[in-house]
Amino acid sequence: MTKHFNRVLLRAIGAVVLVAAPAQRLTAQTNDEARLILGIAVGYVGAVSLWDIPNQPIFPAFGPPDLFHLRREMHSDVSVSGHATYFSGPHLGVTGEFTYLGLGTTDGCELAQDNGNLELAAMCDGLKGKIGTASTTVVNGGVVYRPFSRTGLQPYFKGMVGLAFTPSSTIAMRSEYGAIADTSLILTVYQDAGWKSIRPSGTLAFGISTAPSSGYQIHAEVRETWMGLGVVTGPTSGQGFVPPSKTSLKGFTSVLVGFDVVLAKQRGRRY
Repeated sequence: MTKHFNRVLLRAIGAVVLVAAPAQRLTAQTNDEARLILGIAVGYVGAVSLWDIPNQPIFPAFGPPDLFHLRREMHSDVSVSGHATYFSGPHLGVTGEFTYLGLGTTDGCELAQDNGNLELAAMCDGLKGKIGTASTTVVNGGVVYRPFSRTGLQPYFKGMVGLAFTPSSTIAMRSEYGAIADTSLILTVYQDAGWKSIRPSGTLAFGISTAPSSGYQIHAEVRETWMGLGVVTGPTSGQGFVPPSKTSLKGFTSVLVGFDVVLAKQRGRRY
């Protein structure tokens, strides 16, 4: 009885070993680990409201003023990013990045008080839906942390600081509302005497990339980028003046999908 039990036990152990051996070989295999990466990503950056002035007086040549309700936002558009990332070990790396944010401005105007002046109404109409070219480029550098470096899908976290280059003021506002012969009719609503094109910025991101396969990776990323932008805080006594303003920290959410070329990697186990 004891001998029979021992034979059954040995056969069971042998069967388990035979079944487990291939599984052990599979679990011993690991994916390659990317170390030096160059990549590009494209995506979408969301809109953000900049400022809203409900009672700006605009004076005609003769007669009482109208009150304009003025708004400005950074509209949503495309985002394109290129980056280089180096991991000295399995988890922590450094990254440098150049990003284009298609953050043009969109203006709005409504007549909060209309005294019947057709020219003032045309000035307000000239601001409705006006698109400004305020596309921004950002140069960033920072760190990347990936908790799992050899799995099939690899989550990562990224933190960066840098400089944002904004080509035009977010405070200055003009309305082009018609023309006489070859001369455009332009109303300067606000001027900006202290505009600076270079501003500090910061970015936090979370993403997931695939394991390196045949020297490339695919990744998807959600990020928030902050920069200080000038905003109008109150009306002026009439048109053509520098308005009260401040620098406000604005956050822009982006969603990106990218393709990476892996230039160097640590090979995984093949046994």
